[in-house]
Amino acid sequence: MSKRRAIFLDRDGVINGMVFNAEFGTVDSPANPDELSLLPGVANAIAELNQRDYLVIVISNQPGIAKGRFSPELLEAMTSRMMARIGANGGKVDATYYCLHHPEAVQAEYRVVCNCRKPKPGLLLKAAGDLSIDLSQSFMVGDGVTDVLAGLAAGTRTIFINSRKCYACDALAQYNAEPEFIAANLSEVAEIIRRIEANHPSVSEFGWTCAEISEAGLPQRTR
Repeated sequence: MSKRRAIFLDRDGVINGMVFNAEFGTVDSPANPDELSLLPGVANAIAELNQRDYLVIVISNQPGIAKGRFSPELLEAMTSRMMARIGANGGKVDATYYCLHHPEAVQAEYRVVCNCRKPKPGLLLKAAGDLSIDLSQSFMVGDGVTDVLAGLAAGTRTIFINSRKCYACDALAQYNAEPEFIAANLSEVAEIIRRIEANHPSVSEFGWTCAEISEAGLPQRTR
């Protein structure tokens, strides 16, 4: 049986927005289903990736249980809400893989050194084994340095989601984590994949690289 291709997606900041906590003045991932809202264009982008015969798999560090922010039941409920919202717009997430550990976990059972917490590639390797995925023909997409590092360690191609700020490239350079492309959002990721599939000569013009951002400052799209 031939191996499948996959798009591995980080969750928070890629699929759903972050949440501002007015009481503490902090921004964090959602802690309950009511706080989980899809970012614009996400469901349609996932539907397009499905149509291109990529498995769409969520790969996410979710230490909220370890930190005592929410329960396993709430994480399951958030996953169900995410799946339902994406499905309502014709998209499908084929699988979710979460790392629940954290080195400073308040619950001892989660306070372990693991191989699944990004930037380690354990979740991607497990998904590849479970679902017969060709990692070299797959993409890791995320908005954090750890996402890029995990993808590189697993042998995938990488797309970094960012608003093309120079400081983000400085952080990537600090950890020697250079993504193949930089996109503003998941809709742009789908466009990059579309152009790659079509062998479109302008694919390198659509997805920015850190070198181009450093040279141009903060480039703005005209199309």
